[in-house]
Amino acid sequence: MRRQLRGVPLLVAIALIATAATAPAASVKFTPVKGATYAGVVHDETITLNVAKDGRTATVHLPIAPAFCAGGAGPERQSSKAGAVSKTGSLTVKIAYSAATGGHKTFATVTVKGNFYTFPGSTPVFQGIVKAAWTAAGAKECDGQESFEAVKR
Repeated sequence: MRRQLRGVPLLVAIALIATAATAPAASVKFTPVKGATYAGVVHDETITLNVAKDGRTATVHLPIAPAFCAGGAGPERQSSKAGAVSKTGSLTVKIAYSAATGGHKTFATVTVKGNFYTFPGSTPVFQGIVKAAWTAAGAKECDGQESFEAVKR
């Protein structure tokens, strides 16, 4: 009987550790707040993510394609579609940029990837990466990526 009782405290300790380890993870939400706007900064520009009222899609707005090189640019036109938000809170959206005047030829494409999180007791966030790919001749040195965090407004 004593041998059987020796293992009980060990089993209780293991069960308590397992419960404590999984409790915080269970309270983190991996979905966006429905109808919310998240805002952050990428390359000194404001990036916004607008979540649909049903929470299934989100649109991304970044006014200027980030260039990771020296130089300037003129007015840009942004073209993108809403991206689907997965059940695990991940989102991928591609944005095409063209000159505001003089045609619709795409000179840069920006991919926004990341995940929505709501940690207990804190403001919901989107943690992501912006990856810029420049298609203009001789502009490959302007390609790059940057991580960012957008917070629910």
